[in-house]
Amino acid sequence: MSTSSSFPPVYTEAFHQASENLRRTLPFINQHQTPVNPVNYAVWYEYVAGSNQQLKKAIDTRLQKQQKITPELTQKLYEKYVLMGLPEKLEATNNGLRLVVDNTMNQINKVELAAGDFSEDLAIQQTKLEQTEDISEIKSVLSEILQNTRKLGQSSSDLKQELAATTQEILRLRAELEIVKQQAKTDGLTGLLNRSCLNKKLTELCHEGEKTFTLGLFDIDHFKQVNDKFGHLLGDRVLQYFASLLKKHCHNQSHIAARFGGEEMAVIFIHTPAHLALEIADIIRQQLASSNLKKKDSDEPIGTVTVSVGLSQYQPGDTTLNIIERADVALYESKAAGRNCITLR
Repeated sequence: MSTSSSFPPVYTEAFHQASENLRRTLPFINQHQTPVNPVNYAVWYEYVAGSNQQLKKAIDTRLQKQQKITPELTQKLYEKYVLMGLPEKLEATNNGLRLVVDNTMNQINKVELAAGDFSEDLAIQQTKLEQTEDISEIKSVLSEILQNTRKLGQSSSDLKQELAATTQEILRLRAELEIVKQQAKTDGLTGLLNRSCLNKKLTELCHEGEKTFTLGLFDIDHFKQVNDKFGHLLGDRVLQYFASLLKKHCHNQSHIAARFGGEEMAVIFIHTPAHLALEIADIIRQQLASSNLKKKDSDEPIGTVTVSVGLSQYQPGDTTLNIIERADVALYESKAAGRNCITLR
């Protein structure tokens, strides 16, 4: 099976497919003389697997210009397209939180020091009051106490303002963290959940073993021809349009749509037996086939775009791999049957 961009990256290919990807990866590593380390291997592995379209596009652009793919570049490609820049965003948010905490603690320490000084000074003034009956000296002592009280009050006021500002900053950082959290779950191109989230949900459902659910795999037919004829940008728009159909018809909270890899999408139909999942999948299939897709700049028709679908209902004792493999076999049977159809296994 192919991989898709997610954080952390997820690879669930069968042994023979992973071995084939390895065989195709090594020549690229040798050709560009990049050290065989996990980072370089991951970049070229995802490139030959073809599912990380943004990474593939970035490398293809450089290869077309006959530019060398250096180890420094593969590191940048790895961080941007494999890890999707999320570790840096998390680090920035964590640094922001640390700064907020440090500033607040500094302000609290200042108030504590001021309170300690005030307490010591108050004890001194108390001693003076006990030792004198002179009105002018008493006034002087009271004036000093009042002045020190105002200083402490100002410190407390500064702390109050600092805490108010800290609260706002924490709320902002929390919102940022939520965005990063969502980005870690979401496929950047389609807005659907990513492969990592899909696998996690499938694993949960299989472990529970109580709910009826059906897995659907959707693969756009002849998608490579669309890319070759009209370019990757238009290919991306086709993927986004198809993702919008999935969102439209799988809006129920019990239906989870995700990008499975490349032009392949997946839907978990929870609390949905296979015959009902088939009805929903067929509505999506028919709507895509009847869509009159055109190039935005010229109104040139793209031609009919269709999708093949493989469905598999959960069986007691299934693992995540079992149900994915059955749905995948069903998908390939749909392809073999002429495409633009649905197979249930």
